[in-house]
Amino acid sequence: MVATNRPADALAMMRGQCFDALVMDCAQDAVDILNFTVKAHGLQPSLAVFLADEWGDDLATGLEELTHVLTMLEDDEFARLEVESLMA
Repeated sequence: MVATNRPADALAMMRGQCFDALVMDCAQDAVDILNFTVKAHGLQPSLAVFLADEWGDDLATGLEELTHVLTMLEDDEFARLEVESLMA
């Protein structure tokens, strides 16, 4: 997970590496959301885009927990297979 407060920095990062998702936590008047999303999809067309709203403060904590779980599953083949079988 990487984070930035500036749209230009986010686009620059997207030029250098691929991401699974883009989560924007911003006031609607701070960033031209539609224009930014079009630029982001131009760089990475398969990118999932999510817009956080009032719960944005909890977003970083939730993403950190998810990253921890995903890392744990990558490291533990048995746990990953168990989760995959539950989701099937």
